[in-house]
Amino acid sequence: MKEHSSSPTGFAKAIIAYYNKGSLQIALVTEQIQDNLQLIHQDKSSAKLNSSRVILTTDARFTLEPESLVSFWEKVQALSPDLPNIPVEGLSFADLLKQEQVHDDAAKFALLFSIKSHPERYYQKHELFFQRSPEELESFQLLQVARAERQTYLQRVASYMDGSSSAVQNSDKLQLVTELRDILLGEKIEDMQRLLRAHSAEPMDLIVNLRARLGDCMDTPDPALDASGLPIAFYTDYPRAPAKFDDLPTAEHSAFCIDDEDSLDFDDALSLQDTVEGFRLGIHVSNLALYLDAGQELFALAQQRVSSLYLASGTIPMLPPEFSQAQFSLVQGQEKPVLSLYTDFDAELRPGKTQLVAQKIRISENLSYKTVDKDFDKPIFSLLGKMAENLKELRDPEERAEGRRFIYNFILKNGKLISRKVDLHSEARQMIEELMIHYNRSLADYAVAQDLPLFFRNITRMGSVENETQLSSAYLDTKAGYHPGIGTNAYLHATSPIRRFVDLVNQMQVQNHISHGQTSFTEDALQSMIPDIEKRIHLIRATVQKSERYWMLKYIEENKLHQALEGILRAVVYGQYRVEVLPWGKQVLLSMDTSPPEFFTFVAYKMDWEKMVLRADLIE
Repeated sequence: MKEHSSSPTGFAKAIIAYYNKGSLQIALVTEQIQDNLQLIHQDKSSAKLNSSRVILTTDARFTLEPESLVSFWEKVQALSPDLPNIPVEGLSFADLLKQEQVHDDAAKFALLFSIKSHPERYYQKHELFFQRSPEELESFQLLQVARAERQTYLQRVASYMDGSSSAVQNSDKLQLVTELRDILLGEKIEDMQRLLRAHSAEPMDLIVNLRARLGDCMDTPDPALDASGLPIAFYTDYPRAPAKFDDLPTAEHSAFCIDDEDSLDFDDALSLQDTVEGFRLGIHVSNLALYLDAGQELFALAQQRVSSLYLASGTIPMLPPEFSQAQFSLVQGQEKPVLSLYTDFDAELRPGKTQLVAQKIRISENLSYKTVDKDFDKPIFSLLGKMAENLKELRDPEERAEGRRFIYNFILKNGKLISRKVDLHSEARQMIEELMIHYNRSLADYAVAQDLPLFFRNITRMGSVENETQLSSAYLDTKAGYHPGIGTNAYLHATSPIRRFVDLVNQMQVQNHISHGQTSFTEDALQSMIPDIEKRIHLIRATVQKSERYWMLKYIEENKLHQALEGILRAVVYGQYRVEVLPWGKQVLLSMDTSPPEFFTFVAYKMDWEKMVLRADLIE
């Protein structure tokens, strides 16, 4: 809306209306130089304004004194124009003046300020004024209430930030933590970001500090995790998941779990029975699908987090510990619902038919890989090991590369950082790996045979098979594709529903089909989930890599400074050397005065934490 004067003198000596920081104001134009206006206000303060910002101007001209403006404003305030009725198609302000038969300067300004003071009744769009319908009025009022609540919330948060309040209301905690996480993830929350900038020259540091104060952190700080935006703490008391398996059959035999010695959540268990023809192998996976539906809060939580997170500083479970470590976990001495895959083997341990069964089973033991490796000559483990070997022989992967045998994990134990060596080729780990592959393959085959949409794990390859630099990349799809690394026409993940959202959804699809002949999710629904799942998986991987780098540097600083270390040069990055440090197989940036060969020995003498670079000398 522009109601500018047509006077040849422009705006000089006219009274104008304009917006300043969202507020409609009036001023007297004391001078105009081209498009720039010099203003004076009723309180005698002055300002400059571009003429394009003028909303309304008087036809009359005034003496260049604040008193002229004061007198004019008093006339405006003395008028109480009737609120106009504006047709549905809207009116320009000029047409509105004609409709209301307003010609006097003061009356024009009075009408404008009257309309603008009733935003619940009128709004302006594209130079036209409109009158709100009853429905629009209700929406506006709800919006105003929400805005007021938001401002009150921001005031409480500001008090917490500046220390005048030592605690945040319980109702605010989850909202504040969620917004801080989202900002770290790159989301724009403008009012919260303005508040952070107002309280700190380093808003990101303030976010990390606030998350720590709110308990959204590990007991030991992990810079990579703290800066990632990944959720850590749980702020909602989720109701216990209702059981939906009272009518499930109970297995006559028991099962046992094998996992890492410090594992707290047990997804899967094994059983072995004698049969007339030979043996029956049972692989039993905790059946979360009998607890959860897509509409439950716990399911939404799993979808948001996507996966449990394992770092040196500790484990962040996908689901709260009361579920992941208790209700859903296959804890020894308890009877639990499972989705079981049974496979019959003949006397020569050749696999035969398979069967999927939803049932309850008693968990006899929670064993560790270390314990099983020591007792692998026991008949039950020996038999399971041979079955796993025979299952592996039936697969036809394009590549049978064994990969690294040992991996090293850095772990904080009793406040001390240690390096733990894991033998991926141990008999127990190789056995469990193959049996879990068998379970996943079997569920994938079942889904393909029944034409069920699941999250299949497919592989795309770049380059020809003959090309030594050929690259592979895994991706999720609702249609099965050949998996060259496994050697099967269909593959998926379903053995860790406590730890991975993809496994949970796949289990829900299969379980619902077994029980009711239908799936929990349509193919379109699954496809819509994939982008967010893969985005979160990439973030988790990047965070784990950064965290590993940080903790390896801490380990070197605490235990290996001024000692000879072996390295493999992987790349040169802005004059620094990206090096794989042996035996850990993890990479760091080295700053050295001498360019190293591909394989070399070095001595680290200082840690540059600001740049996350290890300063070192090359040993000739």
